[in-house]
Amino acid sequence: MSVLATDDKQLTLIYNSETRLGKQALGYLQGSNKAIQDLDISKTKLGNTLWVSLQDRLDKPFDELLALDHPDAPDTGSGNLHPDDWLKMLNENPVLLQYPIVVSGDRIGQLSTPSELVQFFEANSAGLDES
Repeated sequence: MSVLATDDKQLTLIYNSETRLGKQALGYLQGSNKAIQDLDISKTKLGNTLWVSLQDRLDKPFDELLALDHPDAPDTGSGNLHPDDWLKMLNENPVLLQYPIVVSGDRIGQLSTPSELVQFFEANSAGLDES
């Protein structure tokens, strides 16, 4: 069960407005006709439970969600950190989330380009009568 409210008619963008990609993704979304919930982590800290839920739904370890090669990234040594350490690092350095996360209903993805949002705009035609 997710702690993030999900709705097929709404796109939730979790991003950092201090990154170029974050700004571009938000601009792309604002041009859509879907309802938008934007969560800018440079201004609002998200709870640890939400981050763990997102990480679980994306099926990625924290070291793949974050840009550890960023100049502001702390040294992680071997990268084998406890989840609490990753969460603390993310909350103290939101710029480490270089790739925004988008959620729509049961679908979730981490974007490397704003154009990847298109897949979240397309209507799900499952169950429609094609007669």
